Amino acid sequence: MKIRTLCAIRPILTAACVALMAMAPAAAQAQTTGTLVGTVTVVGTGAPLASATVLIGGTTLIGVTNDRGEYSITNVPPGLLAISVQRIGYTARSDTARILAGERITKNFALSSTVSRLSEVVVTGVTGNTQRKAQAAVIATISAADIVRNAPISNVNELLQSRLPGVSVNASSGSVGTSRSIRIRGAASINLSNNPLIFIDGIRVSEAQNSLNAGGQISDRLNDLNPDDIESIEVVKGPAAATLYGADASAGVIQIITKQGRLGANSFEQQLRFDLAQIDQNWTPPDNFARCTAATAATTSTNPLCRGQAVGTLVQDNPLVRTDAFRQGSEQNIGWTGRGGGSNYGYFLSATGDRAIGTLDVNRFERYGFRSNVNLVPSSQFKVDIGLNLLQSNTRLPDNDNNGFGWLGGGLLGSPNTRHENNLANDGWFGNGLGPDGIRAIVNGLESRRTQANVTGTYQPTEWFTNRATVGADLSRDEFTNFYPRNNQNIYGGLLSVGDNTQGRLGLDRFTIDYLGTLRGMYGAEAQWGVNFSAGLQSIITRSDFTEAEGNGFISNSANSVTNAAQRTGTQTFSETKAIGWLGELQISNQDKRFLQLGARVDKNSAFGGESPSFFLPRIGVSWVISDEPFFNPLANLITQFRLRAAYGTTGRAPGPTAALTTFAGAPTAITGQATPGVILGNPGNDSLKAERGTEFEAGFELATWNDRISVELTYFDKRSQDLLIAVPQAPSLGFTSNPFRNIGAVSNKGLELTLTSNVIRRDNFDWTSTIAGNTLRNRLDDLGTVPAFGTLNRFTEGYQLGSFVTKPVRSIDEATGRVIVADTFEVVGNVLPTREWNWANTFIVARNFRISTLLDAKSGHHIFNNTAFFRETQVVTSDNRLDTDKLPRLERLRRYGNDTPGEPAFIQETLVNGNPVSSNVNDAREAFIEKADFVRLREVAIGYTVPRSLLTRLGNRFTAATFTIAAQNLALWTDYSGPDPEVVSAPNVQFNRTDFLTLPNPRRVVFKTNFTF
Repeated sequence: MKIRTLCAIRPILTAACVALMAMAPAAAQAQTTGTLVGTVTVVGTGAPLASATVLIGGTTLIGVTNDRGEYSITNVPPGLLAISVQRIGYTARSDTARILAGERITKNFALSSTVSRLSEVVVTGVTGNTQRKAQAAVIATISAADIVRNAPISNVNELLQSRLPGVSVNASSGSVGTSRSIRIRGAASINLSNNPLIFIDGIRVSEAQNSLNAGGQISDRLNDLNPDDIESIEVVKGPAAATLYGADASAGVIQIITKQGRLGANSFEQQLRFDLAQIDQNWTPPDNFARCTAATAATTSTNPLCRGQAVGTLVQDNPLVRTDAFRQGSEQNIGWTGRGGGSNYGYFLSATGDRAIGTLDVNRFERYGFRSNVNLVPSSQFKVDIGLNLLQSNTRLPDNDNNGFGWLGGGLLGSPNTRHENNLANDGWFGNGLGPDGIRAIVNGLESRRTQANVTGTYQPTEWFTNRATVGADLSRDEFTNFYPRNNQNIYGGLLSVGDNTQGRLGLDRFTIDYLGTLRGMYGAEAQWGVNFSAGLQSIITRSDFTEAEGNGFISNSANSVTNAAQRTGTQTFSETKAIGWLGELQISNQDKRFLQLGARVDKNSAFGGESPSFFLPRIGVSWVISDEPFFNPLANLITQFRLRAAYGTTGRAPGPTAALTTFAGAPTAITGQATPGVILGNPGNDSLKAERGTEFEAGFELATWNDRISVELTYFDKRSQDLLIAVPQAPSLGFTSNPFRNIGAVSNKGLELTLTSNVIRRDNFDWTSTIAGNTLRNRLDDLGTVPAFGTLNRFTEGYQLGSFVTKPVRSIDEATGRVIVADTFEVVGNVLPTREWNWANTFIVARNFRISTLLDAKSGHHIFNNTAFFRETQVVTSDNRLDTDKLPRLERLRRYGNDTPGEPAFIQETLVNGNPVSSNVNDAREAFIEKADFVRLREVAIGYTVPRSLLTRLGNRFTAATFTIAAQNLALWTDYSGPDPEVVSAPNVQFNRTDFLTLPNPRRVVFKTNFTF
């Protein structure tokens, strides 16, 4: 009563009053409940174990240990408690204790280090029983907090890079702020997205990528996230996604779990992180070559390379090196986190400011963020988790890739014949006098602001009934700028040189509403049967509003708003989709070693219209821990854990919001001489359109041996996609400007995934853990229905991988006559997706305080189109491969360029038509430039030192922990690819594109990392 009276008298204390009133019930409960305290340590060393989670079964109560390994849980209901303790990398422990009302008891635990993960609990991606051993499908986990602390990680994509089998991450460009593509178990669709869904703390966020019109480069929304906020990442690869994530999860799901407060820790801990990195391009671009002409070789010539030389002399130049286009890049990251909690609450706060400067001028990326996570447990029955994340990122990209205005386009396509002794005109650069100043003046910028909020309430009125509800939103506002300044030299050509400014504004909002209720019970004489039944619903609403305005022709570059332009145009697009799914799952366990899962989900999506049928998604799975069976006892000394599992599930993918609808587009008409509104036909639509359906089967096993120091995980998967959405060409006479989708065709993805982890050496002063992981992939287009194979460089052909490279292969070469015979039609010559991937990670702990880690990864079985070499050798001809006739053997020259006899066709098709040969050209016969993209890369090396506590004490105990790390990324590359980097992709937003065209290779980063805890 006193609290309420004070609140009524002093409104200014409203916030404090709310907190006091929330705590009041807890004070009252203290008389009827107890308190559980204790410590968690490491077996053998007795060292305290921080961030271990202590749970009390049948309640929402949870405790998290502090740096001293201590935990405290209040409001514990009296009775017999089932207590479990877990932490990634350690064997979970369970025990019981009895507590009386008002009693305070102590329960200590010691956890053993292990490489086996069967004892872990899955945080998300499952319903009911969350034990990993009960899950029939693979849910892979990455301990993000440990990786970020020690590895050269600057974004979420690098956290996923080469960590898990079946998860392929590809870095598309060496420019900072650019995207990476993520594929999980291949590609299942031709026209729809193959990107996985992204969830953060239970809410779905935008996984889209933004194009800045900077060549083929795009920014990535995952770059917005601060890796320091992430506790772990769970990747749902296959059938496990069917129930919880529904008809949009055919490409897999990435669930990001952020750091939470330390409930019951009764402590406050701060961490200050400062990283300083040096970015080195570590690549020398090739020289440009040309043969001097009569004009450039004349004594009056202004060309310093050819003046006085004989006509035809081969000269060379390198504008990128000559003008020091590459600079020393850098990176500065500073972050602060605060983490703590009390008896019934916990909180995590973070603030970060990161800035990266790329190796090409004007390239930079900046990120600022603030996160607040609050966890409240007012009673043993109720828990609330609240999260708020504020983000802002600024990206500036140089023009590159398929772009003559970029550094690499201007530098690698320029001719030495345009050199000028006074640095005038082109001076060796490509274009109309385009040089470094003109390239620097182009502005390609993106400023993003995002707000992510989530609230999850868990209510457990009884031990056998749990309710969990989540609501959240990801709200983003993006501002695009693409500006070419006015100039008098016509360096950009055409209308761009009078000044051109394109401004785009994108509002992208995504809302999540999720509810799950779970009933559980134990049955049988000895409670040998366990039953969990979960039911709920999930709704995702996505709203997109994009407005673009372009202004052309400015009086001055300082007054460059679109309003000031001589000509102005604008467009706007708006879309909104709503998806809702109802789900149910039954889990049955027998003696906690045999598990059966039956699930189903029914989805509806507004993309198909209100009258469309629902989408039914069944799921079934089994798991059997054979090592717990009595008949396995003779092998128990050899194999400590062994589990078999199998699962089958259905997922899918829905198209865009208007795919099923007949659409029209506005167009002006001037029948009477005055423009009036009109329409043109857009898409004829398809009212019978359905979502693409994916079915997946997986089976495998996990085993642990050598006292849980070696673990093996093997999975076979078979994913099939049917009812593919393919655009079917329409007759032009129908008047529609785009082709409608039809449900045609099928794709399959099959493969094996293997992870072998071993704690090779475990000593007090030396510990070595090694993990080898890899996967195979057979991706195939099984059926195209009545649609013929389509695509030029990348073609979709039945019986081959999606987007396979095609060309007219060389059949024969006659060196004497120079005649080169090629195939009549395009044939598949290479894959786009790697068919084999593997990585090898090692961690060494030396003298307890030194940590050394390495990561080696490889991809093979795929190809890349070296369009940079193709263009330099066959189009603008600046390469010595073409101009220096002595560099390549004649056979290779004929293979690359065809017949060099004047008047003869470069290539001839093998079949005569009416007795006459049919000529072909280098654009059809590109076999020599479609190269193997196999590589092995030393991805990461890190050496860290943890300051001993004894030394910190002697320094005055200002810090409770301190670490210093030197880490490097992309240290070495082994490949037969003739270009600089087989990983890069010139247009990552184009599916099934693996083309290197004037794309910046990945640089080498060396990072000095410091982390202080106080």
